[in-house]
Amino acid sequence: MGRRGVSSPPYSFDHSGPVIVAGYALCLHDDLEQAWKRYPDAPVIAVNGAAKAVKAIGLYSFHPERFETLGWRQSQTDLFGSCPTHAPVPEADYVWPDTKGGGGSAWGARKTAALMGFDLVILCGCPMIPGVYVGNHNFSGGMHDQQIVDDLFQGMVRDEQHHKGCISMSGRTRELLGC
Repeated sequence: MGRRGVSSPPYSFDHSGPVIVAGYALCLHDDLEQAWKRYPDAPVIAVNGAAKAVKAIGLYSFHPERFETLGWRQSQTDLFGSCPTHAPVPEADYVWPDTKGGGGSAWGARKTAALMGFDLVILCGCPMIPGVYVGNHNFSGGMHDQQIVDDLFQGMVRDEQHHKGCISMSGRTRELLGC
């Protein structure tokens, strides 16, 4: 299908087929296992802390300063090798202004995947229900707050133009987008 969006600097790779957008919810590894059964060669775009958990072709965040401050980029490099960062703001290696909006970082990564040319986006570890993260079993951070999670999910619900071509392996996003 080819590249459909513009980044700065221009993203020089042309992708097609399925891609996994990996969030950092506790269901990540179960979701990945199920997704790779159906799409065994699907590459991954890691969202936020998922950079510490899965080999990715790119890292995405609405908070790109955290690539460095929370060690996401270094963790990815140490564990799996380096890859570029993507965001809607200038702190990233590739800036995708058309990925701004509601739905949080996972939904921004979904939009970026489409702009990179991927035909199908599979959300893994993105259930949009309050809960713990991989490797962090305490209840701290925004994704434990029902109101924050509901607001992010409603951003996805309202962004109907990006529903087609996206499925999810778990949670409310699976109910919204199907599997």
